[in-house]
Order: sequence, then C-alpha cells, then structure tokens
Amino acid sequence: MTTGDGPALSPLAAEIGRLVASSPSKWVLGEELLRGAGRFEPGLVGSPDARRRFSQSLEELQDAGKITLPSPRSRSGWDTRVTPALPIWVTRVEPRQLPPPPPPPHVWPSALEPAAQIATRPDEHDLLARVALWMRDNPAPSRAPIQERSLELFDAEKALDGFLKTRLFTAGALTLDLLTCFIPPVPFVSKHLPGTGPTQLLVIENLATYTSFLTVLNEDHGSRPDLHVAWGAGNSFTQSVLSIPTLHPAPSRTLYFGDLDLAGLNIATIAARQAEMTGLPPIIAAAPCYQFLLSGPQTWRRPDASNRAGMPDWQARCQWMPVILRGATTELLRNRERVPQERLGVRALHENPHLVAELFRDK
Repeated sequence: MTTGDGPALSPLAAEIGRLVASSPSKWVLGEELLRGAGRFEPGLVGSPDARRRFSQSLEELQDAGKITLPSPRSRSGWDTRVTPALPIWVTRVEPRQLPPPPPPPHVWPSALEPAAQIATRPDEHDLLARVALWMRDNPAPSRAPIQERSLELFDAEKALDGFLKTRLFTAGALTLDLLTCFIPPVPFVSKHLPGTGPTQLLVIENLATYTSFLTVLNEDHGSRPDLHVAWGAGNSFTQSVLSIPTLHPAPSRTLYFGDLDLAGLNIATIAARQAEMTGLPPIIAAAPCYQFLLSGPQTWRRPDASNRAGMPDWQARCQWMPVILRGATTELLRNRERVPQERLGVRALHENPHLVAELFRDK
C-alpha cells in the first residue's frame, strides 16, 4: 500500500500506522498496537510468526518516517523476554510544519511604518493590522487604561501586556502613547489629615505602623502639618508611588519609612528611582524614624531573611539614606541583620513626641 506521502506500506503496517496517528499521545505502548494488529488481522493471535511480522511492520513505519523506535541500547525500551524483542513504546513522528507564507505587501499608516520595518513574524503583523484598523476607526481616541485598549484590539484585556516586552515596543517603534493608553498606577491607601503649611506625604511600609502613626497624628492637631498618611503595602509601593499625583491637595514633599533591612531599602530605592524618572517629588528617608531603629538595643536586631544570599553592594543600597545614617545602616546590612519598623509603634511614638516634630521639620 502507498501512503501518498511516503513509501509503500504493507496492510498490517498501514493499520498500525493508523493506530499511532489516532492516538491522543505521541508515545504509544507497543502492547496496545499489538492488540490492535490482532483485531485487524485475527490470524496473528496465537500465531508463532506474530511477533516477527509485528516487528517488521514497526520497522516499515520507522523507515517511512512515521514512528521512532527506542534506541537498540535502551534497557527499558524493549521487551526482550521473547525473540524477537518488541518495543515497550513507540514515538509518533509529527508532520513537519511548513513555515508560514510571507505576509502580503501592506501599506501602513505613517505612524506604524517604523514598526512595520521591524516586524517579520505573523503575530507582529497581526498586531500592526489590528492597530491600523483601530486607528482608522478611532481618529480621536480618549486616553484609556491599557486593559481597555487591549479589549478593543484583541477582545482580551491582558493580550496587549504580552507585547510590551517584545521588540516592537522595546525598540520604541510602538508605544502606549501611540495607542493613547497607559498602565494605571497601583493606588495606595491614604488619609488626608488637615494641618498647617505646605502639604506633605508620609508613606509607611507596614499596616501596623501605618495605623499607629495615624493614631498619634490624629491626636496632634496643633502643630501637625497638612499631611497625607499612606500605607505603602510592602513592595507595592514600587508601583503605587506613581499614584502620588492623584492626591489632593498635591504634596510638595514625600517621606518614607519602612523596615530597616535589605528588602525595605530595596523598596525605598526602587520607589525613589520611579519618582525621579517620572518627575515626582523625591522620596526622602524619614531620618528620625530610622535613627530611632538604629539607636535601639542589640536585642532589637534579628537575622535578615531578605539578606541571606550572595554579597550585594550594601553601600549602594544605603545611598538613599541620609549621609549621617549610611555607615550604621551599611554595618547592619553587612551583619545580615534587620530591625522591623514596628519597633516604632504607638507606645514609642507617645514616649518620644519629638520624633514626629523632627520628622516634618524642613531640612
């Protein structure tokens, strides 16, 4: 029998090939194929020649490029209890996929020409075609979150996220501005406490300390500055820092207080870099609070689980801190120790009222 795309196969080999092709898995047990061969040719059942003919049929299929047999040296791939040995399993050879045809010539809008010069893959051309159609149908689009634009382009709210790290975007040929969309900043929990003077923002890394600062600041109505108090929610502040422009009244100064450990300083430095890149007020260390933690007894210090591996550049991590605190902070990191910010809780704030006054004093 001729397969149409390969050498002629015997009827038995053709049937076994059909069984392999219809299997849900590309790995097919030899004993299943042997049973199927027996149903196709009942005379094989009980025949002393059955194993030899079955083995020859498998060799035909391998020669035809339909299956792959285990390596002859494999100890686990063959049943050698009876001669000839039969494979425990065979592997289906999947048909080779032909490369997709090149896309037809396309006249792109001028705004997409830089991306079109880079695009070579079908998914890239599909993206450009969708964008071109969207641009044609939306000549004056409203600025929208990226998920909403993705729904318009792909009918899937997360699809556009997958393209942001591909070369069309990383090369700058496509931008979110071109699509009139943006990545919404992660909001943070904040409360405005009316006071005197320019508005300031205090961001606290952990929920307990945020609650304690709110409690104490609410008790001090006389000398309190006009203030937003925000919960940074740990590492979320590296993204929610971009929500600062949504605060009203707008703060002219941002103070940050987090755990005194490697992870806490990483959060602060990343957020400070984000603020600098986007033109926000600088993120300033809440120096009196960090000084309080550093000045505490040795019993406050615990092993820092975020500072176990490798030899990070501790000095670089401490550059965000005020100069007067960098040496002590670097030593703390080198010792792989930490002091949680919860040491400056509601009791300590009541016992050290000068800390709040120093915190908001202009430097």
